[in-house]
Amino acid sequence: MTHAHSPPTWTARLGMALLTSALIGGLVGAAITRCSMTPATPQGRDGATTSPAPGRSGKQPLHSALADALASDGSRSRGADDLDRNIRRAGQDPGYLRELLRRYSFETDLDRRGALLAILQGVASDEVLQLGRQLAGNPDPDTRRSGLALLKAFPLDVAAVRDTLARQLRDERDPALLKESIDMLAPAVVASEDAAPLLERLAALRGHADAEVRASAVLQSVRWNKRGDDAAILEPALLDPDIAVRRAAIAGIEASGARSDGLKIALLDIAGDARAESDLRRSAAFALQNFALDRDEYALYRDALAALARADGAGPGLPLH
Repeated sequence: MTHAHSPPTWTARLGMALLTSALIGGLVGAAITRCSMTPATPQGRDGATTSPAPGRSGKQPLHSALADALASDGSRSRGADDLDRNIRRAGQDPGYLRELLRRYSFETDLDRRGALLAILQGVASDEVLQLGRQLAGNPDPDTRRSGLALLKAFPLDVAAVRDTLARQLRDERDPALLKESIDMLAPAVVASEDAAPLLERLAALRGHADAEVRASAVLQSVRWNKRGDDAAILEPALLDPDIAVRRAAIAGIEASGARSDGLKIALLDIAGDARAESDLRRSAAFALQNFALDRDEYALYRDALAALARADGAGPGLPLH
């Protein structure tokens, strides 16, 4: 039997349930809001809690941001995001940038210094350039290397960077650092007068006692030379007693498209030299494909290819191209 008062009772119960649900929801929401407004208590490495340092103007405390940037393992789960965040902050917060520069100047841990370097290279500001130049002139080789690393963030059309590298090429006595300085000379479009000091120093370094320095100087000379006389640079390098320099000269021929009878004769000699390393002979033979060869020269070229094929165990029947 249906009673006339049943609908009002059901409606009242429903209203009471909704009211109770709203009250509970409000209490839960308030609790969540309070939790979200309460800063998490940081923990030390041993799990003990520490007191958070107060920030100013809602910014992350300086030491906390540095801790993110200088994670000892050199990587974080949000690595790219953390790097971008630190680069942005360093570009906007002069105090933070000064602290990063100060830390980089004295940091000895390789991972931490690498993290700082990544941020500072991303900023690439005048302050970063100034510190790079200052460190590059330091008597300590490791400090000079740190300065050069900062300067890698800047193109060579920046006069201050060119001047610093020109000074390094003139004054550096450590062969490894000298080679590193040479390798930094990524070609840039600059006035010939501005390129001249670099070319002058590279010309001198092509006669350096260290073979790796000579090899780097040969390659960079060709990359910077705009006079069209690359053959004059490469011919002596093909006759160098060290294989690293001869290999660099062959790479320079390929990169520059230089051609001369002197280059051709030297390449034929290398390709046909049974005492030379096979990879060097093969590189010389490959470079010869772009030279005009008369019949006698072509015969020497074919003989060199056949000898390389036999050395590789392919036998005399290997098709030659």
